[in-house]
Amino acid sequence: MRFQAYFTPLIKIILYIMATISFIGLIVGILVLAGVRIELSLGQATLLVSICPICTIIALLFATLHYKVDSTNLRLYIGFIDLFGGKVRIDKILNIVIDKNIMYISYLYKGMDPIIAAIAISPKRYNEMKDLLIARNPNIVFYENENDFGNCKQ
Repeated sequence: MRFQAYFTPLIKIILYIMATISFIGLIVGILVLAGVRIELSLGQATLLVSICPICTIIALLFATLHYKVDSTNLRLYIGFIDLFGGKVRIDKILNIVIDKNIMYISYLYKGMDPIIAAIAISPKRYNEMKDLLIARNPNIVFYENENDFGNCKQ
């Protein structure tokens, strides 16, 4: 199952504006290099053609940031690249904590010390992800509030 990373509406708007402006800059740079008469020097056009595609790709990659839960792993993708590289195995997740409208998981990667990671998805989908992870690993302990361990739910 796929969970889109949560960005505030302002950050989403900024990412898409950055991608759009960079794409337009790329087109203008290509037009100048192709001989279309625009008030830019050849150096400025070359700079646009070399920098704008990188900015466009970066903005679009962050706009496509998402989590994917498969049968064995929790994965974080930026575009098509798995950033965790399969390091978060569902059978190694110890806890899920939701505190102050942020979801955290603790899991074992190497050794006995757990790693704590914040999961940046929409708070509306916290229960859906929690239920999915617990269905795949019933040993995960869920805490609604990290300071309230008396209300532990399994």
